[in-house]
Amino acid sequence: MHRTILCLDVEGYGRRTNGDQLAVRAGLYGALRRALADSGVPASSCYCEDRGDGAMILIRPDVPKERVAGPFPARLAALIERHNGGAPPGARIRVRVAVHAGEVHHDDHGVAGTAINKAFRLLSAPPLKDALRTSPGVLALITSGWFFEEVVRQNPACLAAAFRPAHVAVKELRERAWMRLPETWPHADTDRDRRLLALHPGAEISVPAAAALLDVPDAEARVLLDGLGLVEHAEGRYGVPVPDGGPGLAPGERSAAVRRVLGWYLGTADNARRLLCPDRVTAALALPGEPGRALSFASADEARHWCETERHNLVAAARAAADEGHHDIAWRLPLALWTFFFLRTAWTDWYEALRTGLASARVLGDDRGIAYALGGLGYACQSRWRFEESAELFTAACKVFSRLGDVRGEAWALHGLGYACRRLQRYREAVAHHRRSMLLAGLLGDRRNMGRALTGLGYAYAGLADFGSSLDHFEQAHDLALDADGRTLGWALHGLGYAHHGLRRLHTAIVHYEKALEVFREFGDRPGQGETLYNLGRAHMQMSRPDAARDCWMRALAIFEDLQTPQTRSEIMTG
Repeated sequence: MHRTILCLDVEGYGRRTNGDQLAVRAGLYGALRRALADSGVPASSCYCEDRGDGAMILIRPDVPKERVAGPFPARLAALIERHNGGAPPGARIRVRVAVHAGEVHHDDHGVAGTAINKAFRLLSAPPLKDALRTSPGVLALITSGWFFEEVVRQNPACLAAAFRPAHVAVKELRERAWMRLPETWPHADTDRDRRLLALHPGAEISVPAAAALLDVPDAEARVLLDGLGLVEHAEGRYGVPVPDGGPGLAPGERSAAVRRVLGWYLGTADNARRLLCPDRVTAALALPGEPGRALSFASADEARHWCETERHNLVAAARAAADEGHHDIAWRLPLALWTFFFLRTAWTDWYEALRTGLASARVLGDDRGIAYALGGLGYACQSRWRFEESAELFTAACKVFSRLGDVRGEAWALHGLGYACRRLQRYREAVAHHRRSMLLAGLLGDRRNMGRALTGLGYAYAGLADFGSSLDHFEQAHDLALDADGRTLGWALHGLGYAHHGLRRLHTAIVHYEKALEVFREFGDRPGQGETLYNLGRAHMQMSRPDAARDCWMRALAIFEDLQTPQTRSEIMTG
């Protein structure tokens, strides 16, 4: 079977005490496992044989070979340096590493083959031993001539320019091999790296964010972070160094580095938004001409977890974007975080980020950015129960959207204005705004936003106590939401319950409330769950079921207290 062959040998192993040898082995294997995993070499792809003072690892051919000569040795060197920093002298590690590939044969005793023999001859080569012995570094690497020409030279991640030729003559082997010396692993310009990392807007940085800031691949960023001795608070997350007061970076380099990391946060946040709420109306958030370094996510849960983990950095990034003059990022970033802030009820963070974004859009004179920032603030004000301010912001947004001819944006802002009017009990105004929003969405063939507008109309008619019209609009909204929008489906179901409730059809109302509750739970919509539980409790109480009502209200109260919605909390406490 064809395999990549990786051999390692610890320098001076036999001269150590038994206790030191055990400490060395534990440190070596721990570093090996993590370095392979971090470099994209799964443990399931590896066959390992212990050699006492080292190891031999055979890697399946479906793993790209450049990982073994590119990120792996750099990562291993960084992990060994970390081990050595906390180990007594007898337990410190320095290794020689040989890499080759070829046919390997298995039998009852293990593995054999001329390719394996060649790898071990390379490992024993005097030039490699001399390179490690005469260097303060911890790792010297050698590859066969074939591996260098076919893998290292063909892949930029392997940094072929860092290798030098070595003539190897060990037993039957005569080979022009290639070595990478210990001092060539990437941790030389530590002062510059620290100054760049200190530009990060938050107190903790992930490996991908550091890679964007330093403008290096992820694997190299991890090596650099470990080499700087930064505290690793959690897997792949490091404390940001404090500026040292030394000479600063050149203005152009500083600005470019800040923009790289802010652009990375924007792109990744927008990718998260597309999964968490793919159909939310917003401006185009991608920055033209920016490098595509942003993370992508396999699921909504993964996207949500990233937002949770990066929440404080994201808020700090929005603020830093404005402070550093990157105003095009400053107004986009809060809009990219829309769904996360809404579902996680980080109202203050969201509101402040949007205010900063609005100011930045105005600095740029970007009317589209101004309109979307105004609308975003309108929705944020609703979350803080400031409905008069919300109505004013949406009115201003509608005017800008109308002037721009942005029909979709105007329909979106009208929907928010209608909601604010409903909360202010200006139901006839709400009907007019939702109806125009529905007509504009219809002109675009936008069934999803037609459904949302119909839902708004249903609630506006309910406010006028016209429950017949309310029910009719909720039924239309429900039909559209079935194949268009899960969250709107939840509010259409709640609306059907609300309309039937108003018509005194309490059994039917409860059925719809319970269906709505199920949908809101599925989408993680806690405001929707709280509102539904509150009205479900009212229905149970009207059917003389005080225990069921109390249970619903207690669950609703817990949600509303967590969301800090005192008006609704007051209704429960007094109702």
